[in-house]
Amino acid sequence: MLGLLGEQGSDFAHKVDYANDIVTIISVLCTVAIVGAMLYFAVKYRQKNGVDHETPAIEGNNALEVIWTVFPTLVCIWVAWLGYDSFVDLRTPPPGAMEINVTGRKWAWDFQYKNGKRTTSELVVPVGEPVKLIMTSKDVLHSFFVPVMRTKMDVIPGRYTHEWFRPIKTGDFQVFCTEYCGNEHSKMLARLKVLPKAEFERWLADDSEERKLAAMKPSDRGKELYVAKQCVTCHSLDGSARVGPTWLKLFGKHGQLADGSSYNADENYIRESILNPQAKTVAGYPAMGMPSYQGQLSDDDITGIIEFIKTIDGSQKIEVAPVAAPKKSDAALAGMTPAERGKALVSDTGNLCLTCHSLDGSKLVGPSFKGLWGRKEKLADGSEVLVDAAYIKESVWKPAAKVVAGYGPVMPALYEGKLTDENLNDIIEYLKTLQ
Repeated sequence: MLGLLGEQGSDFAHKVDYANDIVTIISVLCTVAIVGAMLYFAVKYRQKNGVDHETPAIEGNNALEVIWTVFPTLVCIWVAWLGYDSFVDLRTPPPGAMEINVTGRKWAWDFQYKNGKRTTSELVVPVGEPVKLIMTSKDVLHSFFVPVMRTKMDVIPGRYTHEWFRPIKTGDFQVFCTEYCGNEHSKMLARLKVLPKAEFERWLADDSEERKLAAMKPSDRGKELYVAKQCVTCHSLDGSARVGPTWLKLFGKHGQLADGSSYNADENYIRESILNPQAKTVAGYPAMGMPSYQGQLSDDDITGIIEFIKTIDGSQKIEVAPVAAPKKSDAALAGMTPAERGKALVSDTGNLCLTCHSLDGSKLVGPSFKGLWGRKEKLADGSEVLVDAAYIKESVWKPAAKVVAGYGPVMPALYEGKLTDENLNDIIEYLKTLQ
């Protein structure tokens, strides 16, 4: 009706939108009528020439009193029925719905399918099929919200909750955590990918990645995971500074932690740093800068990463394949404005923009995107630069060229060849909206 809630992705979204539109229309009409009458009487019966009006004796009108009591009551009953009817649909999954286990943790979503397939931060489902999410939390309260499906449910440690939806269109859609869960709450995002049923079945049955990793020697497995799990974004192999310590000659290294104690980078230290990264923060690096990979990496994966780190001693150059640019379906891109495409690129967990740049002005590893476009930034060398299209493109493709004062030269040079000029133009259009 009004379209205030945006795109509808599930078969019961129209019910939710209709109830919301009815409440909005009634609220606006009542506000205009009541406030309008109040202003009219305030003007009409205001004091004139210092003389008060005599208050008339009003006897009342039984018919009017019945009308303004009975009619609003009937409207309230109708609105309550609309809400109840939608709620029943939202909370009653149909028999035979495909079940997917969801685990919330600080600060990511893990998904497990009936055949054992696991994903992190990406929920893949078939179009036209009911999907039931069985959810729990490993740590604190979370809330799984899929706006396009009009469904949301709290995710609670120590118990299971559920929600369901039946997608009616293919494409990529955003998932949020809407229960404040700590420092990285705003980054606890996931992508819902709705595929045609045949394509989904192929995806679900495809275990080629697991087979490939299982057939590799441990150090090669670790090398693959270095890219696949985005370690490459924060840890260099050549000694250059990034968000986290370089992996060059890391194994066996002795260093100082932020609390003044020392560490020895042996197998146990590396394992702990992967599963519980906040336990020990290396001096000079941001606390809370790395998410936990608990539940994302198996023991074999961790062993592989450790064996890969042992090979990075500087004696030979190690080449890693570049991170592939995230792909969106034509259906998902159709009809989107440049700013909307830019928002999708910034929000895509594969690009990791929101790992280091906030959208609300708060300071993270890099400058906030809020108010970035058009402002003057002071650089580490004392000069100033205007944040325009040329500066943003240079900062993405060659991040070490101009470093903003107060921030380290930690952004990896991974995006030249990954993000095209067109991609960056879309991102720039999105940044212009964050004022």
